Amino acid sequence: MLDNGTRHPNLVLLKLAGFFHDNGIQFELILDPKADTSHYTKIYMSRVFTYTELPELYIRAKGTSEERKFHCGGTGFYANEANVMEYRKMREDDMNRLENDEFLNSLRNFHGGKEYGINMARQMPYYHLYDSFVNQQVEKGFKREKYKDYQKYSIGFLTRGCVRHCPFCVNKLENHILPYSKLQCFLDEERDDNGKLIRPYIYLWDDNFLASDPSIWRPLLEQLIETKRPFQFRQGLDERMLAESPYGEEMAEMLSRSRYHGDFIFAFDNWKDHELIEKSLKIWKRYNPKKGTKFYLFCGYKQAEHSQDKFYKDIWELFQRIKILMSYGCVGYVMRHEDYHKAPIPNFYIQIARWCNQQAFYKKMSFWEYCYRNQTYWEQHSGFEVLDEIKSFDAFQKDLSAGFYAHPNKNGKVRKICRTLQTALDVLEMFPNHYDELIQMYNYKMEDLIDPILWQNRI
Repeated sequence: MLDNGTRHPNLVLLKLAGFFHDNGIQFELILDPKADTSHYTKIYMSRVFTYTELPELYIRAKGTSEERKFHCGGTGFYANEANVMEYRKMREDDMNRLENDEFLNSLRNFHGGKEYGINMARQMPYYHLYDSFVNQQVEKGFKREKYKDYQKYSIGFLTRGCVRHCPFCVNKLENHILPYSKLQCFLDEERDDNGKLIRPYIYLWDDNFLASDPSIWRPLLEQLIETKRPFQFRQGLDERMLAESPYGEEMAEMLSRSRYHGDFIFAFDNWKDHELIEKSLKIWKRYNPKKGTKFYLFCGYKQAEHSQDKFYKDIWELFQRIKILMSYGCVGYVMRHEDYHKAPIPNFYIQIARWCNQQAFYKKMSFWEYCYRNQTYWEQHSGFEVLDEIKSFDAFQKDLSAGFYAHPNKNGKVRKICRTLQTALDVLEMFPNHYDELIQMYNYKMEDLIDPILWQNRI
């Protein structure tokens, strides 16, 4: 949060706050990355992402007696460790650190499992931890609704672990999926003066819920449905299980009668899974033909500045995944690995994400139309007359050859090509042998590709 934040609260901090609250220990959320920490006895800092910058208050304390106050953990401190044995050691240490914490083990546990010390699976989060942050942002002029994730959700894991071994995932060494928290351990029942639930929604952070044993996912899913509360598996569900599991149709049917919050979220991270994803989509769409369905689209992994072939392969596979999703009436959400910064043209990933991740663009425009609409938006706000808000690529090429984009306006300002459009052109220039194929991919459009026959027919 101190590095420009995330719109999700940190579950570790919520549970630590709950443990301190149970024991009557004074605590507060540090909002200022430069804060004076001299009056604190202990400081717990959780870092989820490796790209999150460490706050000045911690950097300032490094190498001094003040550093002893800090207890730091989270995947952000080790997720990029390449040595497998070292990663395994760091992961195990991190997952058990708080339950081995000497100070925490001097305090009573009020939720079972042991008499002293925090039990992370059973500990009820303290959902008011972020109230001071939200109030601060509201005072700055932001709408309170912008921070609904901090205010309206019960948050937890029902299961932990995965079996997929994805090399980019923190669960890459896991081999099992086991029950973790019981729903009542994090389901908040606080109500306002009118008797309405303050936190009516449920966020679940499970790593791979559907790949657990049916004796695990089936009763847990039934419990979620019985709460009658809208819920969402925030990290997505494993769509492949609908085709791989003998219970795939049961999964689709149960989810179809749940009160799901927002779009159903799945993942389509690897092109090699496309046949399995399509088979699963046929099952899913038969039971959920009208429900919003979104897929995370992982990309940018292991890119390198001089690896043009790897770059092209990655963007080709990304567009092909998008094409399949459009054909089934599903939306995509591009998730960039931080390696995208090393790609020959890293801004291309940014532009695809800006197009794909905004459904108003994705559902109505091709990538080319999005790029050119950025161009005319710039022109309109720079004093140029715009006759066509969107041009076909052929029309643009003719105008470009005729010198249309070199003409100044009445104020002498040249009609330049905006960065979004220039990035798309730079990729075309980089790959002349794939020129026609790229133009075809740039013009993928949902309304042209969607085909209900794909899922209306039985497999």
